[in-house]
Amino acid sequence: MSRWTAIRSEGGLFTEDTIAKILQGEYGGQKPADFGLDGRRRVEDEIAAAWSGAQKLWAAYDWLKDHRKGQSSTTLTREQWLVPFFEGILGYELTYQRMPAEIGGMRFPISHRAGPDESAPPVHLEAHDIDLDRRHPDRQRRRSPQALMQDYLNRSEHLWGVLSNGERLRLIRQNPRISRPAYLEFDLRTIFGAGKFDEFAILYRLCHRTRLPRGVEDASECWLERYFQESILEGGRVREKLRGGVEKALKTLGRGFLAHRENRAVREALRSGKLTPAGYYQELLRLVYRLLFLMVAEERRMLVPRGLERQERIYRELYSVERLRALAERPVKESWHSDLWLGLQATFRMLEYGTNGESPLGIPPLNGDLFGPEAIPHLEGTRLYNHDLLRAIRSLAMFRDSGGL
Repeated sequence: MSRWTAIRSEGGLFTEDTIAKILQGEYGGQKPADFGLDGRRRVEDEIAAAWSGAQKLWAAYDWLKDHRKGQSSTTLTREQWLVPFFEGILGYELTYQRMPAEIGGMRFPISHRAGPDESAPPVHLEAHDIDLDRRHPDRQRRRSPQALMQDYLNRSEHLWGVLSNGERLRLIRQNPRISRPAYLEFDLRTIFGAGKFDEFAILYRLCHRTRLPRGVEDASECWLERYFQESILEGGRVREKLRGGVEKALKTLGRGFLAHRENRAVREALRSGKLTPAGYYQELLRLVYRLLFLMVAEERRMLVPRGLERQERIYRELYSVERLRALAERPVKESWHSDLWLGLQATFRMLEYGTNGESPLGIPPLNGDLFGPEAIPHLEGTRLYNHDLLRAIRSLAMFRDSGGL
């Protein structure tokens, strides 16, 4: 489960470990001088003062949004909240762009830049009632705000940009894979509404004006880009460890299924040649892929449709791999029960067939080969001791490095 409730990284922009290390000040760029402060002022004190000021701005804006009439939502969001927030809290000098930027005959109505210079990074501020991922209601714009900024970055020399509608704030990076957005999102309503100070501290340490490049010339040297490159290295280290974890999980599961006294059919299929060793390996591999897929999908809350909080909670508490991961993080003791594997098979069936019309969870079928009826036919209806399942999940979810487990 993600340790952050109001921060989401899309497109692998930053790993959780990178974000945590930034919060703890383990990377460069986190000294007072790096934020334009004199040496007598601690960064932590500056963040605490910024938190207090931002909370007051948010409270006033949130009240005005519900009570002020006769003002456009764009003007209200920008003038009463985002411009004071960026300039008074995060150190920006926003410059309004009266004319759209043009690249190759295409027009990009980016609202602001992060400074008076034309090469300053783009900052696009939308109204609170504009969805960042849906097509803009203004037909002349056609694209969603997210697509507008991503496309602009991909076609220009700018490497980083900022996008916000007052409810959410995104740091967006240039990404040649236009079909896959790359951004780090902060849920402002959750941060200020639920008092998430640590997540505000991360926002401050990553979104302060000093984190972005001054212009296009120093884009590759700015702190955000350095953190991004470090995150790539961190992800590479995790993937290297994951390979060993997958191998260990395959061996644990393979031996576990064959060792269970109730799985005579699997052992007989291997003896007779009906199931080849290669076929058995492929089924085990698909099972591991299922577990990895569910770990990622559950962390991103992708399985239960949005807005179904009660159903999401039922899935998480009764059916998820997340609950098995929590058990696997503890010392795993020998157990001669198989209830965890039987429960996981119920989850697999739910995802294969969906629950629309059959249960209140509202989960649509995944309709893919990974969860199809032919994915793991010889493992269907089997038994697996709890300790074998938990040890396999532990191998996939955790690894040991110099810093510990």
